[in-house]
Amino acid sequence: MDIKESPDHEFVDIHIERRRVIWISALVLACSLALIVLTVEKVRELAERVVRPVEYIPVPEPERIPITPETPMVFKIKGYPAASVGAFEKFLDEGNNREQFVKLKFFLDTKGVGDVLPAFVLLRQGSDWQKVGEPPFAIPPERNWKTMVNTLQVIKNFVVPEIGPVVVLSGWRTSKYNAKAGGARSSKHLHFCGLDMIPEADYTRSELLPKLRKIHQRHGRKWRMGLGIYSGIRFHVDTCGYRRW
Repeated sequence: MDIKESPDHEFVDIHIERRRVIWISALVLACSLALIVLTVEKVRELAERVVRPVEYIPVPEPERIPITPETPMVFKIKGYPAASVGAFEKFLDEGNNREQFVKLKFFLDTKGVGDVLPAFVLLRQGSDWQKVGEPPFAIPPERNWKTMVNTLQVIKNFVVPEIGPVVVLSGWRTSKYNAKAGGARSSKHLHFCGLDMIPEADYTRSELLPKLRKIHQRHGRKWRMGLGIYSGIRFHVDTCGYRRW
């Protein structure tokens, strides 16, 4: 027997279908409005960044360190000569070095790494500046500043917690200094990415090496960490390529 739907059934079905279409349309409209609002907000945020970029805000110059004939320009740490803060103060008085250093310090502070190490030690060219006849300090171009941020993060988060405070012997190097000192042509010091350091604590080489290798094994790949271990307790860290030597 054929079953035929009554006109009432047809009316109910049409009514249900109409309500379904209305609900779907309302949902699509709501999603579209939400998407438009989010898009407009994002565009506004980007526009504000373009129109109002983060600008350098001048900060007071650091207090000058009095320089006298008795002020040591060099001190020795674990047998390595290092240019002192007195020598750095003398360096700041040359040209526009003080202005550039204040800007660099401000940049590191805004990136959250200004307190990892004294900023001036990052500018030590090396421990053999006297032998090669080059200045003990140099300031990198602004385009290179960002490469030091991750290196300082690695030192703060992994190196110092494992081996304690460190002393930087070599940071940024000019190409002239690097060539005279016999540095590699691809040295990360030329990009303001690498630091040569020694620990402040009294480690033997056999005590220090396993700790450094453990840091590199655990965190090296993620942070693109380069680890170099030289003679004695001097070591190198950068974040410009995962490798070890």
